Amino acid sequence: MKDVMVILRSAIVALIVLGGYSARAQQFTLPDAPSQHKFFDRQNAIAFGTLAGLVAADSVTTQRLTNSGRAREANPIWRPMVRQGWQGQMAASALGFGSAVGVAYALHTTGHHKLERWANWVAVSFEGANDVRNVFMDASLR
Repeated sequence: MKDVMVILRSAIVALIVLGGYSARAQQFTLPDAPSQHKFFDRQNAIAFGTLAGLVAADSVTTQRLTNSGRAREANPIWRPMVRQGWQGQMAASALGFGSAVGVAYALHTTGHHKLERWANWVAVSFEGANDVRNVFMDASLR
């Protein structure tokens, strides 16, 4: 029984030493991922330009609806800013646009280029849907 324990102990020590040596030989740092595209390439420029236009349209329609008293800002985070008039509306819009660009940039710098593209177009889609909702709400409340 003692011989088996000595052999097991020796085997465990050998595994630890060899495992540590081979782990030391491995390179644990990942190489820098090559960027597949520049951040402000054509597709991102189109997405950000479209988003900026939709955010501007959202600002106009939201202020029309809130100033007429027929509706209120649905987003509870932006509501206090939107109640301050155009200055608050512009601050809320700038924060929203900046956060969308910031998320895209964070995904770009971490090498998640497909997610970056998806995030851009999801933001454009949501903002476009919100604009359509505002326009129909404005037309139905007249």
